[in-house]
Amino acid sequence: MSASAPGSPELPPAKRMRSRSPEQTTSEQAASTSAAASTSTPALTAQEKQARKADARRSRQKRKDYAKQLTKTGREPIEFDIENLLGVRKVTDILSEGVEYQNKFERGTRLTLQIECLDAHGDGLAVAPERDWVIAVPHVLPKEKVLVEIVSNERLYSKAKLVEVLEKSDTRQDSLVRCKYFGDCGGCQYQMIDYAQQLEIKRGVVERAFSRFSGLEPDLVPDVLPTIPSPSQYSYRTKLTPHFELPYELRRGRRSGIRNNANGSGDSTGDKPQYDVPIGFDCIGTKRVMDIEECPIATTTINRALPAAKQKVRDAIESFKNGATILLRDSLRTYDSFAEDLLATETAELAVERELDTEVVTDHKATVKERVLTTKFESPAGTFFQNNRSILPSLLGYVREQILQASPEGTSESERYLVDAYCGSGLFSLCLASLFREVSGVEISSESIKYATKNAELNGITNAKFLAGNAEDIFAKIEYPADKTTVIIDPPRRGCDEEFIRQLVNLSPKHIVYVSCNVHTQARDVGQLVTRDARYKLKSVRGADLFPQTHHVEGVCVLERIDA
Repeated sequence: MSASAPGSPELPPAKRMRSRSPEQTTSEQAASTSAAASTSTPALTAQEKQARKADARRSRQKRKDYAKQLTKTGREPIEFDIENLLGVRKVTDILSEGVEYQNKFERGTRLTLQIECLDAHGDGLAVAPERDWVIAVPHVLPKEKVLVEIVSNERLYSKAKLVEVLEKSDTRQDSLVRCKYFGDCGGCQYQMIDYAQQLEIKRGVVERAFSRFSGLEPDLVPDVLPTIPSPSQYSYRTKLTPHFELPYELRRGRRSGIRNNANGSGDSTGDKPQYDVPIGFDCIGTKRVMDIEECPIATTTINRALPAAKQKVRDAIESFKNGATILLRDSLRTYDSFAEDLLATETAELAVERELDTEVVTDHKATVKERVLTTKFESPAGTFFQNNRSILPSLLGYVREQILQASPEGTSESERYLVDAYCGSGLFSLCLASLFREVSGVEISSESIKYATKNAELNGITNAKFLAGNAEDIFAKIEYPADKTTVIIDPPRRGCDEEFIRQLVNLSPKHIVYVSCNVHTQARDVGQLVTRDARYKLKSVRGADLFPQTHHVEGVCVLERIDA
């Protein structure tokens, strides 16, 4: 008989309890603590949720933009620097986590950094204190300790502006700076560096471009030669394009339908309002246009004309629908001035420019005059022409020298032919025409063909013709013997597309001279060309300093087809 009391319910058999290990107990306690913490975390506000969604949308759009960029121009040079500074594994982790576009630092955050190196755009690069991000700072030098302020976050790095140099590099010479806007204006990067050092920095840019972008084995790329210097390091730029935005008061008045005066109040007097209109260049780290009174790298003629050009805009500001860019183009009045007249003469103080008889043209459609050695040129002011006339004799002299060296000994001009692709108004075609039996300039732009033909007539050059090509078959009208033909290429910054390179390989010229304002796309194109046809060998690679005080460097490389 059961020992339980009559009528009491019978208890179920006891369950056997499993013992917990110390690790399990600790894990459960941690989970419990985490859950408690999560329940105590305040929920996101509607504004915070919207901000997160906006950040996610921006990141998605930036990834799409980056994918498009890769198909057009490839990777940015700074990406290679970031991999060198952080390590490939760290960069891979950031990309796999999808935080390459994160708002790493709030705008205005100040940091003390050690500058490690310069990138291809002249900015100093430093690693963030956590060693997981890179920061780009203008107007600094390697080994400098600096105080900076964050201005924006980019892909894998942040941009900052310089606040103070705490420890200076031995190569910094602030006494060399000749621009009162240097440090705020982003136009120049190297005014605080000796010119010889600038040339060496640019040689390094060319060297790294071919190492990183050509895809060629190191033994296929010759040592990069010293950068061709510019005779004029200041007062050389023959084209200046300052810009402006419409004043806020004017834009607000148009939206509201009220004519406002300069201080924003309704104009009841009928007097013409006076607006503050800064005209110049972007101030580093802001969207603000900085008003400039002069630009030391622009020619004296342009600087003299700048105040009047700015005042003309201000007087007519109400006629503009939006902000705009104004053009100031230095043009010879006559052809009596030679480019070598620009060579500076040393005085007890500074190198002084010998002034040419020039004027400023502001109409994009007006004709400007140039002269390179004995060759005369005319072209519309709004079209492209090299903007440093002082270095053109040296640049053309180097190209001429390379062509002559590549020709077999005893070869005369009657045995050489030149094809000038992207010929523009005929700079290379006409200046080098005396070396060749026949010259053909090829361009897609009919306007350029028109002026190149006119320039040939202007110079009495009869062995040059200019042909309007199309992208699908740009060399269709060229019938020169390949073994006696040299092709000169001077494309825009984006470089050559694959179709052009395919057609160039099919043309199979004996020599190719590639001139480019973007050494990175140049290196990419040269690599593709050599990969398509291994008979082409790089004979020389060199930079030319068409823009002293800035990070820009022109690339010149020579290839020769060597048959086995």
